[in-house]
Amino acid sequence: MSGIKKANTASDTSGKYVALGLFIFTAIVGSLFIYLGPKATEKTPGILHVGIRFANEHMIEFTQYSKNGPGARIEFIAADGSIPHSVERLAIGRNLVPISNLSDGLYTVRLSSEDYVSVEIPMIAEGRMLNPPKDAQFPNDTHADYNMIGVRFEPKVGRQK
Repeated sequence: MSGIKKANTASDTSGKYVALGLFIFTAIVGSLFIYLGPKATEKTPGILHVGIRFANEHMIEFTQYSKNGPGARIEFIAADGSIPHSVERLAIGRNLVPISNLSDGLYTVRLSSEDYVSVEIPMIAEGRMLNPPKDAQFPNDTHADYNMIGVRFEPKVGRQK
């Protein structure tokens, strides 16, 4: 009884194989991400973050709408006046809008809602990105940046109850 005997020597060698297997698996998966990553992102549309608020959303007359508000619409108007893409039913808060069917160029983005003043913003589409021109002037309570638009709708005068 002079020493302790090892009961299982197989676990020492199997640990080496597990570590080697994990290393090889990580290398394979990593190389697939590097190879397939750009191809996958070329086919997916860009995402535009649209923030919608209403100037009178905390007033009693706003209760005539559901908790998502009266809804809003975004339209992308091309230089020739056509509307290649539009999305309806935008709710209060952040909305994610896919940027699709837009060729590169200058667009006017119109955000509108029933009983509220519409807002128009100039934007430049480049691939999957939508950016405002550097010298663009925005209406009050409106902000635009890289793939983001924020608007606060004002009620139309004379339509308030």
